[in-house]
Amino acid sequence: MSIPLDVITEILSLLPVKSLLRFRCVSKQFCASIDSPEFVKLHLSRSKETYSKSSLILEFYSGFFSVNMDSLDIAVQLLDHPLDSYPKKPIKVIGSCNGLLALQRHWRNEVYLLNPSTKKHQLLPNIVFDSESHYNKTVIDQFGFGYDASTDDYKMMRILMRKKQVFVYSLKTNSWKRVQDFSYHSALTATLRGRGDVIGGALNWVELEWDCHPLLITAFDLKNENFFVVPLPDEMTNEKSSFTYFSNLSVLGGCLSVTCANRRNNTRNNDYYDIWVMKEYGIKESWTKLFSFSPSLEGAYLKTIAYSECGNKVLLRLESPEGYHFFWYDLKEQSSHRFKIHGLPHDLWSENTVCVESLVTPDLGKICQTEERG
Repeated sequence: MSIPLDVITEILSLLPVKSLLRFRCVSKQFCASIDSPEFVKLHLSRSKETYSKSSLILEFYSGFFSVNMDSLDIAVQLLDHPLDSYPKKPIKVIGSCNGLLALQRHWRNEVYLLNPSTKKHQLLPNIVFDSESHYNKTVIDQFGFGYDASTDDYKMMRILMRKKQVFVYSLKTNSWKRVQDFSYHSALTATLRGRGDVIGGALNWVELEWDCHPLLITAFDLKNENFFVVPLPDEMTNEKSSFTYFSNLSVLGGCLSVTCANRRNNTRNNDYYDIWVMKEYGIKESWTKLFSFSPSLEGAYLKTIAYSECGNKVLLRLESPEGYHFFWYDLKEQSSHRFKIHGLPHDLWSENTVCVESLVTPDLGKICQTEERG
């Protein structure tokens, strides 16, 4: 008795990418089914439901490291990827969405999309700058990368920070176009913190000045390709607030989350942090303070990463002059537990990214080149 195709498809959707890549060789029917856009989306939705199919990608000057989210205490392996790096010139992750990593070689002015599960990658075309918006390597541009469900397209946004000019790349058309300028702050000293985390169909950043006074949360609508401001709770903006600056912005459990530093006695060493989540994106009244955290280390910088599989703990990363540290914060017990991920190098560490296993291709069906581009 033959097994119905829909049953086979459902079984395949639960398998890891590594197995599916092997099963593509079983038959033309298997290959066509696994490569179909419908199956790619089905497998992605299943992967997002399974904690074991998410990895924490850690960036070091010596390369990328990856550790499975359901076994953070075990040694990690160097993430194998087809893009070369050079000493003191690492490749930087500038965005992540649905299993795709956006990577930048700043010294070459190159931007790539990479699926670390399939090893497929694509070099994005360069922006054709006019005389008004010429590229300046000495200025660090701001990037964002996300999925536009309205057009079933992946988009990269790039802000030329000195000129405040904005360009959007479409994976479907494999081209850039200039859109509305970034204009929420006129001073050249303004900067955006974060990688443009995607929630509510928009890329989100906290906007800062160099003196780290809070300004606002800026967002870029991927569908309409324009900027808007995300409302903040009154507790952050009233005159009596102890809130002094945003330490971090991230997506936590599918909700926009900000880590807010509060200062005691005008000294940075006594900072404590409030972690807020916006349960309904764009709705000011939905902001909820999740918990507060007081690090025992001086001069620390805090970031939320993810919930635990059962949802009762939050994974935290703490940076201090002593180095980087990981904590689980227990929401019920209101206590934290510090732990170590073994096997990581001791060189300088840049960032971390949660990446889900997927079959999403960085070239939308074109023939991928998995060899290094010269």
